[in-house]
Amino acid sequence: KFLVDKDVFERYYKQHLAKRLLNHRSVSDDAEKNMISKLKTECGCQFTCKLEGMFKDMSISNSVNEKFRDVTKEMPPLSIDLNVRVLTTGYWPISPCKVTSKL
Repeated sequence: KFLVDKDVFERYYKQHLAKRLLNHRSVSDDAEKNMISKLKTECGCQFTCKLEGMFKDMSISNSVNEKFRDVTKEMPPLSIDLNVRVLTTGYWPISPCKVTSKL
């Protein structure tokens, strides 16, 4: 009803949500999920599918990191603090970086 240029809004919201999630700048996951729920009601499931996928990726990444920390507790301490994010390519509005290396 209120969104005329849904594609423009989706692109804007998706980019800023990605930044908030990846940089841990979100005030509340519940507030973000509530907003996505409202968008789903207003715009449909297709509109919010990728946004929900971004949250799923973050949840999976957090559990993988926790499991890694649990395993490494029994090992000698690492000299780095490792935090890995596993992201599904189609969900995130980031372009893959091109790495060129010569061996």
